[in-house]
Amino acid sequence: MFDKLFFLIIALFFLSACSSKKQVLYLQGIKNNDSFNYEYEEYKIKVDDILKIEVSSQLQDPENLSLFDFPSNNISINNKDILLLDGYQVGKDGTINFSNLGKIKVANLTIDEIESLFTKMIKDEQILIDPMIDVKVMNSHFTIIGEVNQPGRHDFLQNNLNIFEAIGMAGDLTINGRRDNVKIMRDNDGDISITEIDLTNQFFGEKKLYQIQNSDIIIISPNTNRIKNAGIIGNSGTLLSLLSFLLSSIIIITR
Repeated sequence: MFDKLFFLIIALFFLSACSSKKQVLYLQGIKNNDSFNYEYEEYKIKVDDILKIEVSSQLQDPENLSLFDFPSNNISINNKDILLLDGYQVGKDGTINFSNLGKIKVANLTIDEIESLFTKMIKDEQILIDPMIDVKVMNSHFTIIGEVNQPGRHDFLQNNLNIFEAIGMAGDLTINGRRDNVKIMRDNDGDISITEIDLTNQFFGEKKLYQIQNSDIIIISPNTNRIKNAGIIGNSGTLLSLLSFLLSSIIIITR
């Protein structure tokens, strides 16, 4: 009788602890050949962003190009920390002090707008006839906390990073992470917004919901099973050990 009771309790425990298929699968309901139209939101430069700005020219004007040379442009360096030292940090007034052009306001401009602005200014100053400008944000990062395998801060360089790529960089969600309630916290010039995303459902029709931007914080909440296991009793292994001990004790006492 006690053996049957023991196995019944264990079976009920595992049934209550198991996550359902509906809770763990991404993008449910999507069919083959489904397609979605999506436009990324262009990131606007913020105070404290660090920009790497490279100026080049097809006409090869060494004398004038040297006006924009920096140590990191002359040698092969892949170390991001060194590139950060040679970059331009956006000041509190939203400007950077760029070589031979002086202070330039770049805050709230997109990368494309900055490249166009610099191209025009260099042409107007007659420094180069056909300048080509390449701008990158060097300090782009997101922070992910909660039920992921590698929580913490993660750096990225690409302009368009989506939530799935970010989760992949963090080693994916654990089996205990809620996929239907992922939160993205974003600072919009001092106004904090929080967006909730359901990764188990089709949400591609809602623009800008899964694009990750610089300094975003991604929060992965634990599911119900994880919360239960984090209670007074402890984790699943501890609970099973306790049940086994109690039932064994009862069987020995009653014999």
